[in-house]
Amino acid sequence: MENKVKVKILGREYTLGTDNTPEYTQNLAAELDRKMNEMLAEAGSLSGIDVAILCALDATDDSRKAAANADNIRLQLGEYVAAANRAQASAESSKREITALKRRIEELEDRLSQKTPF
Repeated sequence: MENKVKVKILGREYTLGTDNTPEYTQNLAAELDRKMNEMLAEAGSLSGIDVAILCALDATDDSRKAAANADNIRLQLGEYVAAANRAQASAESSKREITALKRRIEELEDRLSQKTPF
């Protein structure tokens, strides 16, 4: 469901259509407005367009870094799952081996108890 949300950035009002909540969209706009105003204050010679382009570059950089980080996390999770599966398989194999050895011990004890002493 698309929400119509009014936001104000650099003194200009925009009406946005978004699937996000109005609060989320307004928080994004407030963060962008703050960032753009900080840039304007630091370098008074920049225009609103210059600041918007720099903010867009920052956002693109952040997005790429976040995507790379997410890819690394997915890779690590895959490695952890594979290691856990190997450990589980090893544990199951060890349990089977223990069970087989217990049976063998019982067989040997039975054989030993059936032998008559000299």
